[in-house]
This record gives sequence, C-alpha cells and structure tokens, in this order.
Amino acid sequence: MMRQMRENTKWIMLVTALAFVALMVFEWGMDMSGQSSAQFAGGDMGRVNGEIVSFEEYNAIYRNLYQQQQNTMEGPITAAIEREIENAAWEQVVMEKLLQQEMQRRGIRVTDEEVREAAMSSPPPELTGAPAFQTEGQFDMTKYQQFLSSPSLDPAFLQQLETYYRDVIPRSKLYFENTAGLTVTDEQLWRMFRDGNETTTALFVAFDPSTMVADADVPVSDEAVREYYEENSDDFVQPAQATVKYVSLDASPAAADSAAARQQAETYRAAIAGGEDFEAVALRAAAAETATRTSGQQFGVTRGQTAPAIDQAIFATAAGGLTQPILTQAGYHLLEIESRAGDSAQVRQLLVPIERSRPTEDLLLDRADSLENAAAEAGLESAANALGLTVRTSQIASTLPLLPGIGPVEEGLDWALEAAVGQVSDVFESENAFYILELVSQRPEGELPLEEAAPTIRTVLVQRGKIERARELLAEAEQKARAGEPLATIGAAHGAMVEQAGPFSRGDFVPGLGRMNAAIGAAFGVAPGQVSPLVEAENRLFLIQGVDHTAASREAWQAQLEQQRAQAMQSLADTRWSQFLRALREEAEIEDNRRELMRQNAAANAGL
Repeated sequence: MMRQMRENTKWIMLVTALAFVALMVFEWGMDMSGQSSAQFAGGDMGRVNGEIVSFEEYNAIYRNLYQQQQNTMEGPITAAIEREIENAAWEQVVMEKLLQQEMQRRGIRVTDEEVREAAMSSPPPELTGAPAFQTEGQFDMTKYQQFLSSPSLDPAFLQQLETYYRDVIPRSKLYFENTAGLTVTDEQLWRMFRDGNETTTALFVAFDPSTMVADADVPVSDEAVREYYEENSDDFVQPAQATVKYVSLDASPAAADSAAARQQAETYRAAIAGGEDFEAVALRAAAAETATRTSGQQFGVTRGQTAPAIDQAIFATAAGGLTQPILTQAGYHLLEIESRAGDSAQVRQLLVPIERSRPTEDLLLDRADSLENAAAEAGLESAANALGLTVRTSQIASTLPLLPGIGPVEEGLDWALEAAVGQVSDVFESENAFYILELVSQRPEGELPLEEAAPTIRTVLVQRGKIERARELLAEAEQKARAGEPLATIGAAHGAMVEQAGPFSRGDFVPGLGRMNAAIGAAFGVAPGQVSPLVEAENRLFLIQGVDHTAASREAWQAQLEQQRAQAMQSLADTRWSQFLRALREEAEIEDNRRELMRQNAAANAGL
C-alpha cells in the first residue's frame, strides 16, 4: 500500500498545490513569494478600516472570478457582466480583510496541536476525492493517515497542509464563536413539522371592498395624508434616478450571419449522415469555434420540458435518427436521438450559435464610431438624424437599470448619475446593443417629497377606508353565516361566489386565499362546519367555513425528529453567520478608490 501511496504522491501534490496557490493568491492576496503586496504604482484600491487594499490583492480575486464566469458562458463577457465581476471581487476582498481583522481583534489563534489533530482527522476537501485514498469508491481515512505517516512524504506537502489549517482553523473558531448557544426546542420543531404536514379543506367567500364601496364614500383629508407620510417616512426613500435621451444600434447578428450558421449546421449534418461519428464532428466544430463547447455531450430530455421546436423534432425522430437543423434563440441545433422510451429520450446536440461575422462586426463598429464622433461634434439629435436613428427618452433608476429596446444598462446608469445635464456619453456596449446617452436630468437617492408621495398615500388610505366600510356593511352577513345560513346564499346577496380550497397546509399558496396570511390561519382555526368571523387578507374580506381537517402525526414527527433538529440548527447557524457578516460590513469604514484610480490610469494612458 505505501508503495502505491508514494507513486501517487506527485499527483496528490499537484492537486493540493493548486488548491493552496488559489488560497494564497485569490484569498490572501499574496504573491508567489508569500510577501504581501501593500502598494501599487497607481495608488491603493481602497482601505478597509484603514488597512490598504492593494491592486494585487484585488486583481488576483478579480482574475479568478472572471475566469470562473468565462468558463460558464457560451458568449463573450459583456461590459455589464464585467462590472458585476469587478464589484463581486471588491466585496470579496473587503470581506476577507474584515474577517482577518476580526480574528486578530478577538485574538483567535491556532496551536501546533490543533494543526496536527486537524491534519489527521479532517483532510482538505481537495484530497477526499483522490483515487489514492479510495476504497470501493469511498474515502478511506486509514489510507490517508498512513500516507501522512509515511517517512518518504515530501516535506513541502506537509508545509502546504499546515498553511491550509492555519488559515481554516481560525475561521472555523470565528464561525463557532458566533453561532454557539443556538437552541431549538421540541415545541418549535413540532410546530414546524405540523405546519408542513397538517392539512385542511375549506369553503370561502371573498368580498372585494374596492367594488363594494365607492371612492366618494371614503373621503381622505390632507391632514391624514401628511400624518401617514410622517409616520411612514422610511417607506418613501426614492432610489437614485436619471432621465436620459438615448440612441441605440442593434448589435444582433445580421440575416447573412443567420444564413451562414444554417449553412454550417447543414454541413455538419451532411458529414454525420455520411457516416462520421456525431461526437467527433461536434468536437471538431467546437475546436474550430463554429459550435459551442458543450456540443457532442449526451443529455436526457423529457417531453414538454424543452423549446417546442426541439421537443417536436426529438419525438418525431426515431431512435438513431438525426434531426434537421432547428432554429431557436440560441442558434441552430442538430440533434442525434440516442434512444427513446415513452416521453423520455437521450440525445446528443451540436449547437451552431448565430454570431456576428467579422464583416458584420466591422460595419457595426464603424457605425458606432460614426455615432460617437457625430454626437460629440453636433449633439445627440443631429447625430441620430444624420444616421437615420431614433432618439428616445426614458428614466433609469438604481433599482431597475433598464432602457426599452436595450435591456440592462448598468454602465450607462453609472455615467448618468455622475454626468452634467446636457452632457453626451461615449458609446456603451450591452449584450444586444450599442447605445449613447444624453443626460436630461438626475435625482440622487433621498426622501420622496410629500407632494409626490401624496397620490400613493391617498390610494392606501382610501383602500383602508373601504375595508372598514365594507366590514360594517357585512356585519349582518357575518352574523347570519355564523348562525348557520349557507355561505352560497350570503355570497349571492353581495355578488360573490362560494369557492372550495384544499386540502392544503399552512405553508402552501392557495388560489383565492393567498399564502401564510390571516385567511390561511382562519381556515386552520375553524372546525368542520364552523364559520369564521370576517377575516382581512390580500385587501379583501373573507368568511371561511371548515370542511375537513387532517392532523399531523406525532409518530411521524418523532421518527424524523433528530434529522429535523440537525437541519434546523444548521439553518439557524447559517442565518446567524450571515447576520454577523452583514453587521461586520455595515459597521466598517470602507474607502473605495477604484473609480478614481481608473480615471487616473485612463488619463495617464491618454497622455502616452
């Protein structure tokens, strides 16, 4: 066995080295010599409670996240996605600094004995899947411990292992310090089980106050509006917003690009139909970048779960057959049906995406340059007229950075919130368009003025008044229903119908009643045949009559109690940890110099 271990040492070292390099570079911000990079030529990226965030620290994390994103995407990374990656990298490096500072503040350390014990009993996740430590497909702790005890073990590996535990153990201590003391009682666990397993069936009548009571019957004074505004000021914080004029250029592939993709798919189909192996053709196409990287992979399909055109083609083609190219938004799909059984099929796919060709790309970029130059010289309106484009006007806000005809415009919003009124932007690129903006107006985040909030407040108060007035009108109907008069008779007298719901649990969404509201609670609070008082929920009033009830089984609860307890405790710990991290972030003094640094670098490059 030890001979096998020695033969596998090189492979194990490689896996672990990669893991530790990632840890040092992407999490600790260290260069390959292990020295912290505190400064960089253009200044620091920012500070966290006074501690410098170096460019090297930030950029290492950014590169890692960028590569991860690139590996999961078929197309190029857009400017909007790149901005998201930049922000994610910044938040990650900030949180890393905060955790290190908190561990230092608390004096959290790790002893040599703790490192030794962890190394022998808790191997890194990267090693538990190593073939050298498997027995019948399962991780074998004995093999792992024998490997660590081998006299021929490379000292460099042990050094890496020690480095790993000296980072992980303090973090674990911090986690457990913040999640210790959590408890969940049997009564709480029973209620959780009951809420998911107790069911009821009920009849109900829903009365709509908005149609029962006229607006004129619910006057709302200006003083009532002002009082509501002052009592609920937190509800009237408006997001940052800008009004812009804009012109866009559709960046979708041209008709000729679609025709070329179709022809390419036809060529691949002819090769496969002529006897070539489907997977071999798919690999060749992917290598030539005329098909996606996932082409050739086998996957399962269930009828009705894919795009209609693909679904129809799969289940109209016999096993072993090859479909014609199928057009969807993703491109042209060529499918080989490996097998079919009922409503399921195993297929291989070759996907030829419809992408802008080089000529199309060149024409689009030339047009974008012309638009940018003309707008800089003569203004947006003149540039649009010269190029036969339409100028549109719209608002964009930090809560919803979208423009009609373009989609997400985060980069454009950032510009608009800092530009001067009348200023024209450079051309921005989104996933589907090039666009240019002219700032009409901007409004920073702040409290919505009373005069702007008043219409919304008045609507709320009118709705409240209608509910109270409707409750008065239905008082007699409530008494009759609880005295035994059929709900159908009472509902008909007020233009409402009786509906039945259930069986449903407390956590279910119930059509007509809603989810986890007073109406659901009332349905569980009435016995079969009993009618509830008027209940308000979803801006309506309900009378609810019990029909049937099935209690949760305490025996079934007891059978799964310990598993439920473990899950509940983990959920509580995760929540507590998230709250701790959020508080750590909110209380920190964060100085973000990224934008200023990029501006300085851009200015320096422009001067070259």
